[in-house]
Amino acid sequence: MSSDGPSPITPIEPERFEWLEASRYSFSLGVESAGASWLAGHTASAFDPATGRVGVAGDGGAQAEVCWAKVGRVLEAAGRTPADVTELVEYVTVDGLAQLERIRAARPGGLRADIGSVAVVESLVRPTAVLEVEVVAGGPADLVRLPQILPLDGDGRLVAPGDFVGQCRWVLEEAGRRLADHGLGLEHVVRTVQHSTTATRTEYGATAADRRQLLGPVFPASTGVLTPALPHPGALVALDVWASRSPKRAVVHRPEAYAPLTFGPAVAAGGLLFISGTTAWDPDTGGTVGGDDIAAQAAFVYDEIAAVCAVAGTSVDRLVKTIEYVTPAGVPRYREVAAVRERILGRPLPASTGVVVSALLGRQWQIEIEAVAVL
Repeated sequence: MSSDGPSPITPIEPERFEWLEASRYSFSLGVESAGASWLAGHTASAFDPATGRVGVAGDGGAQAEVCWAKVGRVLEAAGRTPADVTELVEYVTVDGLAQLERIRAARPGGLRADIGSVAVVESLVRPTAVLEVEVVAGGPADLVRLPQILPLDGDGRLVAPGDFVGQCRWVLEEAGRRLADHGLGLEHVVRTVQHSTTATRTEYGATAADRRQLLGPVFPASTGVLTPALPHPGALVALDVWASRSPKRAVVHRPEAYAPLTFGPAVAAGGLLFISGTTAWDPDTGGTVGGDDIAAQAAFVYDEIAAVCAVAGTSVDRLVKTIEYVTPAGVPRYREVAAVRERILGRPLPASTGVVVSALLGRQWQIEIEAVAVL
């Protein structure tokens, strides 16, 4: 636990949320803890009384307006405004990427211009949605979240065209340069999220040497997923980075399994636990737990997350945020994961985002889950 005692976790519950009945879902619209409001990802999904179904309508701009109306309602219930937003991820489909200008035009006034990441996904859980908006408002003063890093130099020119390993090294070095502006370095990084195109899967292992050199020996929590495209033509990688001014410590529940890897299960810093993207990889056999059953894979993943939390001195009852990356093969039975969450996770349920990516690094993996907990 943190030296100041456990931080309370309070669900954010708007008095009115006309788009859907939040109590029917296995996540919170948002939770308040550690000085931050952690919001679930929101699409433009809304209940249609005429059809009795939840659906999504409109182009990217119209969908963005609904997304931000929903986000605004949750922020209002937390006593916040868009000016308080410190982290923003816009998950867009390839169709949404083509409408990015209209999507950005719908952003609310007061939103900071120096935040925001665009994550291109295969699809969203609502098939006609082209956008999902995820935000965090407020947060610990010791946490630095860099704007998304693409392999573009100061003149906007693509770095190392066609060279995935070269682009990966450059974005890490650029992260170091940007952190220096905050008086920090790569040794302070606590979390990374890397998106790369599906064509890079076979080259992924070749990036380990640079990660070991630049990010070790206390590796950050890391997530890596494969996507259909990136926000800039020719870019093969996009990197999001979080760093902390507080001392960090590695949290490892299976030391032998993670010793050869360039990431750890989790990192604790500043009263938060950042948990790496976790899959159904069985470190004892090297195989995949659960086969082609996404619910069985998810149960293993959440049990692993619970084990990591326990080693860190916290529990799954203190998760504030989860992000579930699902492959197309897992989509048909993805609804079954809700029952897993209901069974394993505490109350209030964490805020959650679920998106469909093109693939995960392991070909049999159907779901990867990253999480944040409070200590």
